[in-house]
Amino acid sequence: MIRNLLFLLPLYFFTACNPSDLPDAPTVPKAERILQPWFGDVNWWSWDGETPELLLGASSFEAPFLEKNWKAELNYLRKTGGNYVRITLPASAGENAPLMDYGSLTDPESGDLDYWQKLDEYIDYAASISIAVEIQVWDAKNIVEKWDSTIWEYLESHFEGTYLAGEHPFFRTIPSSIGYSGAFELVVPEQEKFVDLLLAKTLAHNNVIYNVQVPENTLIPWMVYWGQYIEARAKEQGRIANVNAGIVPDRRINVARFNQSLLAGATVAFHRPKPNGNGMNGLAQASIRGIRVVELHLKFHELKPAPELLLEDDTEALAATDGNGNYLIYLPSAGQVNLSPDWNDQVPVKVTVVGYLGTQRTETLEPPYGDSFRLHTKEEKGGWMILKPQR
Repeated sequence: MIRNLLFLLPLYFFTACNPSDLPDAPTVPKAERILQPWFGDVNWWSWDGETPELLLGASSFEAPFLEKNWKAELNYLRKTGGNYVRITLPASAGENAPLMDYGSLTDPESGDLDYWQKLDEYIDYAASISIAVEIQVWDAKNIVEKWDSTIWEYLESHFEGTYLAGEHPFFRTIPSSIGYSGAFELVVPEQEKFVDLLLAKTLAHNNVIYNVQVPENTLIPWMVYWGQYIEARAKEQGRIANVNAGIVPDRRINVARFNQSLLAGATVAFHRPKPNGNGMNGLAQASIRGIRVVELHLKFHELKPAPELLLEDDTEALAATDGNGNYLIYLPSAGQVNLSPDWNDQVPVKVTVVGYLGTQRTETLEPPYGDSFRLHTKEEKGGWMILKPQR
């Protein structure tokens, strides 16, 4: 029979530490290190292939490299503990458009590649402070919603205007795609030219990931084609391209989802710009800082979900374990959680609470205690709880 011991742990008492006590950002990798999949699990990224790196990031802009203050934002992200940023390549026509003369590449030696130069400088600086840059190759939102004001509008005659609102055949130009037409054969070379120019400006960098993810399975042919195209082009140049593919529905990301994704096994988490996320506001920065504090106690790549720890099925809390009796619990808001750890011995348990601001405090749960107990927080923004038996 489960015995209950009420163990109250108010998080608001655990946020009184000085912020200067917080850890610095992860160690800066050596210049020669290259971002690559970790040999222990290809879902994780690593700078040297041997040490997994949890990628955390945020940005106030979809295309920060076109903003004047991008360097200050990258520096602040790094100071916060971030090491990752995700950017989109805008396809909008106008002042900040990627220079393409009706679909044909401009001469790389023309010296008039402002858009691409800015991207190159952005990635180069990010590499110098050990920030990985994931590039979303296609500006899907604007292509679908604002087609007439994109650099691709000149291709309209190939699409015959037969598509429905909310979709666009621009993403169905690959054979085997639903809605494919032979008329699209003339479009693919233009799309390839864009990708070729992107690779010409970014492939030499060691901190880039190319994102070809799609929001639904009907676009799998598109995803596969461009993932393979980028890899093949890189191979021709003696390089290896990091390509991120998969089906990822578009959704908003708040702090709770950001944190919860890590306990569900995510290896990368990113605060999207407003209105789809918190951007680089205080809550986003605090959540990154808090996760880096948690890493001082437990490494996320060693954790696996532990729903059996939680006695209630309807709780918003999530739990994970390293398999050695240590647990990590995340509560997204004020409330309580009833736990039943898999501990056979009555030993002191170090309980560390990391508040949403990234501050921490530790107390010890002394035996005797029941085989289940309750943790409670009055902190509206929630926080992390770490349980480590002292054997």
